[in-house]
Amino acid sequence: MDVVATAEKSTEQFIQFFYGNYDKQRSALGNLYRDNSAILWNGNAFSGAQQYSEFLGRLPVSHHELDVYDCHPIAAITNSLGATGILINVTGSVKYGDHPNKRTFSQTFILVPDEVQAGNYYVQSDNFRFV
Repeated sequence: MDVVATAEKSTEQFIQFFYGNYDKQRSALGNLYRDNSAILWNGNAFSGAQQYSEFLGRLPVSHHELDVYDCHPIAAITNSLGATGILINVTGSVKYGDHPNKRTFSQTFILVPDEVQAGNYYVQSDNFRFV
């Protein structure tokens, strides 16, 4: 399988897991991040998985609707197993709690291939922004 096809398949799996768990079981998202992950949520910076998980736990229940997502392999990020990093851009809308309106958002991820478990990735960078 070529790098583009691998990136597309991995992105589809990541998107389904990430947003499905964000809306139903946010505690499962902590395993996607590392202590050195760079996270920016609507202008608020978080240093590492623990701090970000605590923040997510304080947010109201959410419901995401994705409009579009796209991915691109990053050849400059290649692990010892030959897997490349992936840049993912997502656009959609989200509704939090009982707020009557959905808000449009854009989110960009950089996924880095895991050195130990082939086929697994972690989030090196996550930038979420209301539009």
